[in-house]
Amino acid sequence: MKTKPFAYLLFIALTTFLSAKKVQAQQQQKVIQLYGIVRANDSSSVLPGASVYIKNTRRGTITNDYGIYSIAVLPGTKIEFSFIGFKSVFYTVPNNVSGDQLLISPMLVQDTSYLPTAIVTSLPTPAEFRRMFLETSIPDDNYAIARQNLNLENMLRQMRYLPMDAQSISNMNARELIRQGSQKGLVPSSGIFNPLAWYDFIRSLKEGGGSK
Repeated sequence: MKTKPFAYLLFIALTTFLSAKKVQAQQQQKVIQLYGIVRANDSSSVLPGASVYIKNTRRGTITNDYGIYSIAVLPGTKIEFSFIGFKSVFYTVPNNVSGDQLLISPMLVQDTSYLPTAIVTSLPTPAEFRRMFLETSIPDDNYAIARQNLNLENMLRQMRYLPMDAQSISNMNARELIRQGSQKGLVPSSGIFNPLAWYDFIRSLKEGGGSK
């Protein structure tokens, strides 16, 4: 018996491999019709208008007035069922679905949230409403607050309570020394920026230092 050529065996193996890959690709791309009814957790009430959204895509649908939905999906697709006031439910379509239809009817659980108590009263009379409207103080906006902060009188009033920095303390000490010198007759109390006044000040220091 003759041995089959190597090329013929290689061709058979390659054909078998490609056929298997084609079947696997067809199975992965199989379209499944997903349908069902979205209900509340009490199982007696349906949820019309519930959202059925395919994750990581822009596709989805909503349930009709009877809570029924229907959407085409692929194996491995992740579905999110959501409704206002209920916790979302997630479902992943199996990869080994037999047939082209799949029935899924999720039940959503209420998402309880407590709101602060609101007291509802009747509307006031026109006279009371007018008085309340006229006496209501409207808070200032950012522009009005900024103008108040930059007002000169407010800035001077606030400066009285602010602690002095190093520069302010140095200036105050310098003024105090000049004031004490003016009281001793060493420098006049005015004309600090006058060159002649400074000349007289230096001369008075020299004369005062020389006489004992």
